[in-house]
Amino acid sequence: MFCAKTGDSEFKSMMQDFVKTYANRPATTEDFKAMVEKHMTPGMDVSGNHRMDWYFDEYVYGTALPSYKLDYSFDPAGNGYTLNMKITQSGVDDKFTMLVPVYLELSKDHIVRLGAASITGNRSVEQKVPLGGLKEKPRRAVLNYFNDVLCER
Repeated sequence: MFCAKTGDSEFKSMMQDFVKTYANRPATTEDFKAMVEKHMTPGMDVSGNHRMDWYFDEYVYGTALPSYKLDYSFDPAGNGYTLNMKITQSGVDDKFTMLVPVYLELSKDHIVRLGAASITGNRSVEQKVPLGGLKEKPRRAVLNYFNDVLCER
């Protein structure tokens, strides 16, 4: 629910709705899940069914703790660069799906979120991402820079 343009305002709005809806009465995990689904963004709809089962099955009801590995390189391309990356997820079951955030370090203390890669099970995904308009090669690519995803370090 974090957006580079609006920060965490969508998350705060969801939590305010949850508190208002369940003020002075008990709320279950399923009530909270329904509230998350009410406020979910298109990027959170990993399964394409407007449900957060994928997340709750993994982090609320499950016990898996994924590990991630990133291999990458930058190639000059036209008016910028291309990020060639391979992200490997391990330590999970075949149904475990995660949106793994990818960041670029453009210069010292200048980190930008590039996007997120969807990975299911113990496997790798490879992508080539055009980075048009960059005058300088990024210093590095980083997964989970702000500890967005609970995982092994």
